[in-house]
Amino acid sequence: GAAFTAVGVVKLLREAMSDQVMDEVFMPLMNTKVGFLTDRTGKPDSRGNVTPLYSRDVVRDCIIDAVSIGLLPTGNQMNILADRMYPTKEGYTYLLKKLGCKYFINIGAPKMSEQYADVPCKISYEYKNEKKTFEVTANVKKDSYSSMDQIKGKAERRAKKVLYEFLTGIDLGDGDETYTVEDVEYTDVTEE
Repeated sequence: GAAFTAVGVVKLLREAMSDQVMDEVFMPLMNTKVGFLTDRTGKPDSRGNVTPLYSRDVVRDCIIDAVSIGLLPTGNQMNILADRMYPTKEGYTYLLKKLGCKYFINIGAPKMSEQYADVPCKISYEYKNEKKTFEVTANVKKDSYSSMDQIKGKAERRAKKVLYEFLTGIDLGDGDETYTVEDVEYTDVTEE
């Protein structure tokens, strides 16, 4: 039954998101702060190469993916990376708020290597009258241009993703990382 419902919703969204609606409403949101970001800006990269913007069809599919899990194509709740929808830090914030989860994430000092930073995150949450705290280590990809704020922002997104998956059992995937939730080491630090 769930499959038939999902197919019906996708079909209705595809019909509502005609080429005209896409061109007038959703395409102008691409690569704006009020809309959503992508890895294709249409501008030259450091080598002068220009990757064209995503097509209307790719954007339509990604917005349908986002809407079907409860995200909006505004407020940077989703991004498009490598032709796929990617929930952002703001997206996970929105999803956790919709669940009614209250939480606090303490981001610790990262341990750096050349390509990665291991960032300890302590997550304290209250959900359905349960208060718990656990720790995860977010393994964040970095390069020589990565700032500490970027590293901590990626770690915060990762921690929110882990919390959402922990509470719902739903893994929404990652657009640009090799990380999976199985790589997370949960350490329950709640005192009984």
